[in-house]
Amino acid sequence: MRIFPAARPLARLSAVALLLALGQRSYAPPPIITGDVPIADVGRFELYTGFRYQETSRVQRQMPHVELVYGFTDRWEASVEANYLSRAGRNGFDDLTLATKVVLAVETPTRPMLGASYELKLDNGDAERGLGSGGFEHEFRLRAQKTFGWFTPIVNAGYVFVPDAEIAGARAPRQDVWRASCAQEWQVAKWTKLLTEIYWRTADEPREPHRLGWNAGFKHRLRDSLSVHAAVGESLRDGNRGGPDLRVYAGLKWEFDAPWKGKATSP
Repeated sequence: MRIFPAARPLARLSAVALLLALGQRSYAPPPIITGDVPIADVGRFELYTGFRYQETSRVQRQMPHVELVYGFTDRWEASVEANYLSRAGRNGFDDLTLATKVVLAVETPTRPMLGASYELKLDNGDAERGLGSGGFEHEFRLRAQKTFGWFTPIVNAGYVFVPDAEIAGARAPRQDVWRASCAQEWQVAKWTKLLTEIYWRTADEPREPHRLGWNAGFKHRLRDSLSVHAAVGESLRDGNRGGPDLRVYAGLKWEFDAPWKGKATSP
């Protein structure tokens, strides 16, 4: 396995950042894969919309992506995510995902912020046309992050439980998945952060190679309620084993108050 090819300077930067993060303490929201711990403000929506392109040796994907997050309390949020998928000339909606996240412990000078999340991927996509997985999935994930001035490492560890999946009446060759990742946020300007990450996951089909990949990107706040972000990445394994050959995400984040926020209730 060739982890640090000389032709991939961004991959090497991400790997170095991982080592720094581990040295100090050990699908953040878009554009990277690692999930952060902070939640949406109480009574406030966060809308993520963008375009994701992913290519592997077997499939190419183009997905307009939409995710809506709402903060219920200062420690609890819920979200819904949908993707319109184009794969091998077939178009349609992918499986819908419902999620919730809680903050288990707030950050202190000596302790990182801790959180946990649960995601339920539904079985509403047309799996026979390659637009769904053919079954439900349950993901449980633990998250931790700690800010050191301009540098914030974020660590995730999770497990995806895949019950029996069927496509066209036949059982699909799916299996449970372990996953882990470490991301780094670098505050390079008042409104701009650079992002790097390394992520790993076991294969979701028997005898398929596991995945080890990297992403690098940025987040930039255009104004108080609007941000733009993007990331690009690929596999870290020799010959891109386990994929992806290429992953690109670009999109916007828009924050706005719920219509009912601040309204007095009737006695």
